[in-house]
Amino acid sequence: MRRVWFSGLALLAVAAVVLAGAVTKSSAHGQPAGPPDTYVTSWDAVFSQAFSAAALTPPDGFVISAYTGIAVYDSVMAIEGGHRPFAVDVDAPRGASAQAAVAAAAHRVLVHYLPAQKPTILDPAYTASLATIPDGKAKTDGIAVGEEVAEALIAQRADDGFRAPVTYTPPNPPIPGVWIPTAPTPPIAPYAALMRPFSLDSADEFRPNGPPALRSKNWTRDYNEVKEIGSSTSTTRTAEQTLAARFWGEPPVQQAHGSFRKFVLDHGLDVANAARFMAMVSVVEADAIIACFDAKYHYAFWRPITAIRAGDTDGNPATVGDPTWSTLLAATPNHPEYPSAHACVTPAGGRAIARFLGTKKIDFTVPSLTGLGDRHFDRLTDLQYEVSFARIWGGIHYRTSVEDGMKIAKKTANQVLAHHFQRVRGHDDRDEDENDDD
Repeated sequence: MRRVWFSGLALLAVAAVVLAGAVTKSSAHGQPAGPPDTYVTSWDAVFSQAFSAAALTPPDGFVISAYTGIAVYDSVMAIEGGHRPFAVDVDAPRGASAQAAVAAAAHRVLVHYLPAQKPTILDPAYTASLATIPDGKAKTDGIAVGEEVAEALIAQRADDGFRAPVTYTPPNPPIPGVWIPTAPTPPIAPYAALMRPFSLDSADEFRPNGPPALRSKNWTRDYNEVKEIGSSTSTTRTAEQTLAARFWGEPPVQQAHGSFRKFVLDHGLDVANAARFMAMVSVVEADAIIACFDAKYHYAFWRPITAIRAGDTDGNPATVGDPTWSTLLAATPNHPEYPSAHACVTPAGGRAIARFLGTKKIDFTVPSLTGLGDRHFDRLTDLQYEVSFARIWGGIHYRTSVEDGMKIAKKTANQVLAHHFQRVRGHDDRDEDENDDD
């Protein structure tokens, strides 16, 4: 039975759209087969700017990016071929412009989900994007393909629960162990706990076993660890851990998509591979956030800022309270603690990157949004370890939460990638190590 109480970012500049030439068929393993893409990355930058201007929550952003990624991918696959469509299979006229399809599909989806940004961001970007494509039948046909795919996807997802009016009501008076909002604003994205995923059978398909009991040894360990290393005045947290905690405290959607655009550009991906890559990471991360928020609002576990200040109320003599305790990170996210969203989402995206490349040596760089310096990761394990444990160092999560979040990340990525983004000839793009433990 659900333990949940329901009663019912600095702007990113739009990347410049530049001229692109004809594109050939994409190769089987994600290597560039045509001129490097500029349209997929430019429209991802448009998404980031429009999302930031809308001031929505991170779960909103992860979901909208999946809508956009799917529409762009299915439009490009209709024209370029090579891989199975994700949701919408249409016939494209021979010679249709994949670039025009990218612009039309992304614009139509973003206008639907971010309508307030249409006059100031989305329409000007669309006009600029189409102006770089020569007029003619190829352009007209590409626009038609993109719009057809986008309209079909919007219709498919019309009743999926995105931003449904679901609310969370905290217990009054407070109950030890139960989440109390950490900000005066409404709790973030309770709808996501009930949303229909993109690939998972249900939001609770990979629901973990839950946080430790308050009288358990694991709770004692988790509590005292974050109390010490996650404190604003910690003397045991290293300078590097402090930097990592602050880095991963940047706006997650904008940070992630900046890294994805850099990946596309660094690897010189053509339009087909860029569309496939962006859809892979976006869908994996969207389903991971949905699975994560199912567990969050099911268990509704309290944050360290609440637990440590009320430590003497949990019935555990080994968890001494400190009413003046504060976190390293200035703001605790306003949603339940367990499991860690970053641990659910970012390692899931990392697994999509590894699958796309066919190796765990991901050679992946995440740029900073706030001048903290880029962070580079050679292997998937490096990425998932740092982003997950940085949440403990920042004082906003417990060890059990990040460990169980990483399990959701692995299971979600494996499920999505086992069923989607495969080559048309029946080849299954799964690598041999999808069931490993790293």
